[in-house]
Amino acid sequence: MVDEYANETGDFVSSSTISPFPVSWSRGELIFQVFCLSLIMVIGIIGNGLVIVSVIISRQLRTVTNVYVVNLAVTDLLTVLNIPLTIVAMLSDSNGWPLADWLCVFTAGCLIVCVASSIYTLAMIAISRLLVVTRLRADDKALPFRRYWIITALILIWSISIFMASIPAIFGVGQLGYDTRYSSCTWVSSHPKSSTYSAILAAVLYPVPLVVILTCYLIIFRHFHKHIEKMMSNANTGVNTTSATSSTNGQQTSRNAWTAGQKGSMQHRLNKMNIKVTRNLFYVVVMYAICMTPFGICLLLTGSASIKATPFAGVILMMNSCVNPLIYAVKHPHFKGVFKSILTCRLKSIADRPYDIRNT
Repeated sequence: MVDEYANETGDFVSSSTISPFPVSWSRGELIFQVFCLSLIMVIGIIGNGLVIVSVIISRQLRTVTNVYVVNLAVTDLLTVLNIPLTIVAMLSDSNGWPLADWLCVFTAGCLIVCVASSIYTLAMIAISRLLVVTRLRADDKALPFRRYWIITALILIWSISIFMASIPAIFGVGQLGYDTRYSSCTWVSSHPKSSTYSAILAAVLYPVPLVVILTCYLIIFRHFHKHIEKMMSNANTGVNTTSATSSTNGQQTSRNAWTAGQKGSMQHRLNKMNIKVTRNLFYVVVMYAICMTPFGICLLLTGSASIKATPFAGVILMMNSCVNPLIYAVKHPHFKGVFKSILTCRLKSIADRPYDIRNT
């Protein structure tokens, strides 16, 4: 009867009820994964907590770009807070997930939402830096950022992320829950459309936002290159003009030269600051690409080697949730100073916090 029904329905029943072979790990491999995830959790909680607190209490860090940095820290913090349940799933015996089923579904959905939110937040950071850098002037206060723009961007990021995790429930493509193949709370490999859902996640969460990010940063670097060339050309022209007119009106020329020098110096400082901030944020993007690429490749491939490597690629992906604060602590001078003040309990050395976000 089962065979007849399977033939009549295109083998749907047989393909949906046969569980995929489970991936087995040696005791050493399991201990290694648990140790790495535990270390990522500790560093991620401390580091991302520091980022969030720093932006709240430091005036220098209350900028438009850092709104997205805080959103990135929140998603990373939520990711690492789910690691204990991930470890429980990994250590589960042959009886499967030992806790309530809804908790495993919630963990899987939360991980997908956080990963999606992270990558689209990085894309929004790249767009934000592009608009700031290409439109910034020394005396320009009308930057293309307002509260409604920021709120709209954040709503869009989280809406896309929640939608990606809701695809199985809405369209029946895949199923979130305990996966017996990997002993994890992700999406069920035995579902007939599991590979389709994997392909959707790999396509939407990796190449699309990554192309946006790389395009934005290429335009930014090209803009910096042209601006530096223009400043050098103007500096040479200014020297020649000053030499030619100094004999006719020395005092006025000196005053104009001083004013132009002040504006040029301010513009130079602003550009230097933006180059440094953009470079530091680019490091974050590079690290995310390094951490995300192995997992994305494993989702697209179906061979036994990729199946075996997927859990380790997942650990590398989780690692991204704790590396961003380390980058800020090493490369970003303002974050570095505030981190040090918080860890040494010298909060008085931190600038007064403002009531409004500064557009810088």
